[in-house]
Amino acid sequence: MSVERVLSIAVNDGTTPGAAALVLTGDGRRRALVAGHLHRLEGARAVDEDTVWDLASLTKLLSTTLVVARAVDAGRVSLDDEPWPTGWPGVTVAHVLRHDAGLPAWRPLFEVARKAGVCGLPAGARAVVDAALAIAPEALPGARTLYSDLGFIALGAWLEERLGDPLDHLFARAAAAYGATGLRFVRLDVEGFHPAVPNVAPTERCPWRRRALFGQVHDDNAFAMGGVAGNAGLFGSLLDVEGAARFLLRALSEPGEATLAAFAASAGERAVGFDRAMPNGTTGGALSARAVGHLGFTGTSLFVDPAPPGAAYVLLTNRVHESREHKERMLEMRRAFHRAAAAWVRDD
Repeated sequence: MSVERVLSIAVNDGTTPGAAALVLTGDGRRRALVAGHLHRLEGARAVDEDTVWDLASLTKLLSTTLVVARAVDAGRVSLDDEPWPTGWPGVTVAHVLRHDAGLPAWRPLFEVARKAGVCGLPAGARAVVDAALAIAPEALPGARTLYSDLGFIALGAWLEERLGDPLDHLFARAAAAYGATGLRFVRLDVEGFHPAVPNVAPTERCPWRRRALFGQVHDDNAFAMGGVAGNAGLFGSLLDVEGAARFLLRALSEPGEATLAAFAASAGERAVGFDRAMPNGTTGGALSARAVGHLGFTGTSLFVDPAPPGAAYVLLTNRVHESREHKERMLEMRRAFHRAAAAWVRDD
């Protein structure tokens, strides 16, 4: 099945209103494809390469992990730092980045900010972080691997304190290496909405916000924090994510980004800051054992496979619009996309 066919099926069967996909190779080939519309109402704008997507947990990789790597290079952060000795004894930066800190997967921390009437404000961010730090680990550090948002929420806040700047500013400086200035957070108390909101793919019709979300972060906890968080909040177009994909492909294939490459190559069920391409996972067994990347809950993903010729795979959707149904269909779409895209890399 071709990549075009994968996208077409997903749009037509209701998996997602729209989709954009990109495949890059280390030997210079590029293939970008789009399908569908921003939403399903009459008159909806067609998806193009400039459509802006809520990248969800791609933020963990493209912002938080990159900021940590840059800070490690600068000698300002160590993976062995234990920023939370009181509530989370023995939990290091590395544990959080590998998701083996022993923390639970998720909690509705936004409810604390919501009840206090500070959602979207700086006080909301503090309330969410304090609520996260008050949650006791369920296992000893390193004893189990469980994907968790809580550690990344706390890590983003700690990076702001340690490095003396808001996370969106830290990200903007670190991401200069991408050559993709369009990748950005949306600070709710300053901007309200993404400036390109007419071309931003909407996400879920949220029960407590009582509206479909257009140009504001989908993630509940990141929304309560004001749109800037260590776990979610980045927005970007296919062209913006392409810059990140090209950077990561170079970083994992060539000298010059030794720290980030070491993160990706680290041992463990998950790499430091990266997910692995597992045989039965979202990449459908199509990529090599060296491939790493990340997913986003809204229906986004980025994987980089440094095995020759080297390739990057980007899939962006708003599969949560207007609801988060069709989770299994999205899994099959992701697997089919990677299989088709990897076949193109091999055979073109």
